[in-house]
Amino acid sequence: MAEICERLNLSVYRYHSFVNEKKSWKDAQKHCRALYDDLSTVRSKDLQKLSINPLINENLFWIGLERDGEDNDKWIWSEGGQATITFWDKGEPNHDYEKCGAIKKLTYKLYDIGCSVNLRFYCMTIFELILVQQESTWEEALEYCRQNHISLAILNSEDIMEEAQINSTAAETADVWIGLRFIVGNWIWVNGENLAYKVWSADGELQCPAMDQRCGVYNVKNKVWKPADCEQRLNFLCVNKGYNRVY
Repeated sequence: MAEICERLNLSVYRYHSFVNEKKSWKDAQKHCRALYDDLSTVRSKDLQKLSINPLINENLFWIGLERDGEDNDKWIWSEGGQATITFWDKGEPNHDYEKCGAIKKLTYKLYDIGCSVNLRFYCMTIFELILVQQESTWEEALEYCRQNHISLAILNSEDIMEEAQINSTAAETADVWIGLRFIVGNWIWVNGENLAYKVWSADGELQCPAMDQRCGVYNVKNKVWKPADCEQRLNFLCVNKGYNRVY
């Protein structure tokens, strides 16, 4: 059997899940690590979307940020790694004894507060995209991804599209298969999800594509989706869990 080459980029993307329970920071961390991957690592551009959640009733909610136990002036993420923060509110952080980080809902800014305060919080699940440099039909690509990873890639957000751009640069075909297919009159993702976020080519989303144009590809050069013949042999993008951490 010919060797299959997989290209793995070190970047990942994070899916944030809101937990509508009030817990201390440590208990929130335990909850996230048991049911997801960890308390959420966030970027400044994530904060508005996370903050406008109508289920957040209080002024603050937890994210995965705490003071470094070895250096009180430094902050670290719950998943590991030193944090470089650009979204502190004015005057923050302001008390050395407040060792955990929370976002204020109204301002989308970070505050240091006591870790024993009970707040709602966000957990994250971490995923990565893997480029498989094997030329396969759409069905073969789907089978390979499901056997070796999770599935063909579902590019349903701007963040995931950015990961696709990064991870597809080494593709040996101009297009790569993604988990998009036209079935029963609609384009849907392989997990059954409808298309809310769309990045079609200039030709747009074909409402009734020809029988040989009913699988979706990501075009590496133009960074868009296109319909394609499912029997073409192309490289493809799989999705996998980002890592399995042992605590």
